[in-house]
This record gives sequence, structure tokens and C-alpha cells, in this order.
Amino acid sequence: MKGIITITLILTTLLLVVDAYTFKGLKMLMKDIDSQLIKRLFTWLYWAISTGMVLLLFFSFGYSNSAVESHSYKVPFTVASIFMIYLSPKLFFIVFHLIEDISFIGYWGAKKVIESTETTEIYSRSEFLAQSISKLGIGIAGLQLGAMIYGATKGRFNYDVVYQPIEFDNLPDSFNGVKIVQLSDIHVGSFFDNHKEIEKAINKVNELNPDYILFTGDMVNNYAWELDGWEEIIGKLKAKHGKFSILGNHDYADYVQWDSEADKVKNLASLKQRQAKMGFRLLLNESVKLERNGEFIELLGLENWGKGRFAKYGDLVKTMKNSVTNSFKILMSHDPSHWDEQVLEKTDINLALAGHTHGMQYGVKIGSFQFSPVQFRYPRWAGLYTENKQHLYVNRGFGYIGFAGRVGISPEITLLELRQKV
Repeated sequence: MKGIITITLILTTLLLVVDAYTFKGLKMLMKDIDSQLIKRLFTWLYWAISTGMVLLLFFSFGYSNSAVESHSYKVPFTVASIFMIYLSPKLFFIVFHLIEDISFIGYWGAKKVIESTETTEIYSRSEFLAQSISKLGIGIAGLQLGAMIYGATKGRFNYDVVYQPIEFDNLPDSFNGVKIVQLSDIHVGSFFDNHKEIEKAINKVNELNPDYILFTGDMVNNYAWELDGWEEIIGKLKAKHGKFSILGNHDYADYVQWDSEADKVKNLASLKQRQAKMGFRLLLNESVKLERNGEFIELLGLENWGKGRFAKYGDLVKTMKNSVTNSFKILMSHDPSHWDEQVLEKTDINLALAGHTHGMQYGVKIGSFQFSPVQFRYPRWAGLYTENKQHLYVNRGFGYIGFAGRVGISPEITLLELRQKV
């Protein structure tokens, strides 16, 4: 409870500081408007909306346990989305307004030190330039607002089917051309009641007619009950030769407070049972052989292992204990940081599949160019990475969490085709 109060107060302070500085910049842009009525109406409307946002934050604090009590994330995620849609354009604007203020102060100081007609003219021109910068900031903020609204209404369900062929030296003949659909980070509790949108995505997967479906973790945000009403829909996923899954960091429900350790254990057990009911073979630090025409490849399923503060349930030694040396191996490991820490150049694993990053649900992807702030935390955050003869593919995620939307980084369905190198 104390932590929730602290977070609410921090967010309220941040909101008021941003609102005050944004208001200062907007007020400067309005100084040439003669109508005092328009200025007063703007002031009242601006601060009425700001007050409403503060009240919304405290309302969400009062419903801090609503997800548990109502078995729905609708209240906290809706509030989080509104807050981010409201705040993020202002953050863009204040960057430009700060540049304006710095420029203005610099030229003002120069004028004070050197009094001349020339510096007066420079000061006048700089004031015009500074206002132009703020006007540009208004334009950028408007684009950001539009992008956030689109991401929350349409972008989160704009599924991108990514076709990715990968060539290998040691792929068995019987697996040449095998098609694998990788899904990751469903976060089913974030979907609320948008069954039709998810059914469309499930149909997209099935139309690909994959040999295998591999799910690389984070089926839920925290709770097994998030799958209520979704098991039948997700269970419709079809693969000719099997569906396999692993656990992600959220599946262990480490981020919520439990009344007892027994309740937490029971929750995880329920999640495992539900995955089995949906037709997934859940791999828990273990491996299976996928056989075709007397040949096989090995599929390894690691429990979550993340660099840094993330809990390390994964045990790669245990996962590989029955592996055959120099056999073709695919590893499912939720967090891409694991690849660099324990897989690359330390094992003979040919292909690793990960998710986890979501592409931060925010960024730019145009053709082969892609950027997201998440890459400063995860250098390998989306797409295919190859080092020598080892490969890592990072899926951008099927769902979302926190902000109920995606801006510039679409949810992903990956179709991997394994090929023998010619």
C-alpha cells in the first residue's frame, strides 16, 4: 500500500510540473492574441483538464486492487493508457520549449553584456526563432498525440506477419523447408473482451499452416485467471506437428503481492494446466526430439533467465543434459539477454528464439530500418541476429502490457522457414 501511495504522489508531481511548464510555453505562444476572453477560457480549460487527470490518478489509487477483485485489468490499464496519451505529447513539446528558453536566456544575456543596435536586432530575431521552435514543438506534439491515439485504438491489433527464412549448414534433410510460427508475449489479461480481434490474429496464424508453433513466454500478466474465456480461442491455434511453450518472467507472478507462497504456487500450477488444455507442451528446463523420417532436431525449452534484476529460473545445463553433441538445436528462451550471456559461442545451439522486449510498444519500423528506445536496454531487441553460425530471433510480441497500445511497433506473428545452406 505504501508503495502505491508513493508512486501515485510521484506521478502527480510529475504531471503538475509538466503541466505547469507546458502552460508557460503555450501562454507565450498566445501572447499576440488580443482577446482576453479566449485567454481566460484557455486557462480555465487547461487547468480543469489537468485537475481531472490528477483526480483520475487518485481514483486509480483507490482501485489499486481492482485487477484482483474484478479479475480484470481494465481499470488500471485504461488509466495508464489515458495518462500516457495525455502526458507524452507534452513531454515532446517541453523539449522544444526548453530549447526556446535556453536560446532566449543566451541572447538576453548577450544583450545585457553588449548594448548595441546589432545585439538588439539579434535579440529580436532570436525571439522570433525561439517562438518558431515552440511552434514546431506544438506540431510534433500533435503528431505524437495522434500516434498514441491510433496505437491505442488500432495499432495494438495491427498484426504484422513477418516471414524470416534462415539457412543452416547442419539442418537434417527431413527438416529442410520446415515452417515454424513463433509467438511471444501474449499477455492475455491485457485484451479485456476483444475476442474478435484476437480470433482474427489466430486465423492469420492458422492460414500459415505451420509445422510447429513455438510460444516463447508471458502468456499472462500475472494471474492464471486471465485465461478465463480465452482458452478456447487460443486453443484454436493449429500446427501440423505440435505446439510447444515456455514460461516468461510474468508467468511466475513475481510482480504481485500474494497472501501466501502457497497461493502463488497454486497460480503457477493452474497456468501450466491451462496451457496443456490449450494443446501446448510446456517445456520446463527440458528438451524434446522432433522426429521426421528417421531424423531429428532438438527443441530446448528454458525457464525464464534474464540478465540483471530478473529472476533466474532457467538452468541451461539441466535443459541440455540429454542433448546430442552436434545435433541441430533450437532453444526457446524468453529473454534475449540470455543468448549473449550463456548461449553465444558457449554452446552448439543453432537457433535461439526470444521475445520479452515488446519493442517497447513504441518506435519506428520502416522497411529494414527500425528504432526503439528499448534498444538502449536490449541491444538485441527485434528481428534476426547472427554471429558466426549461431542465430537469435527476437519476436516483438503478440500482446501488450501497461499502455494498451502499440505505436510504430506492430504486434508480430513470425513465420520462420528453416533451410539447408546451399
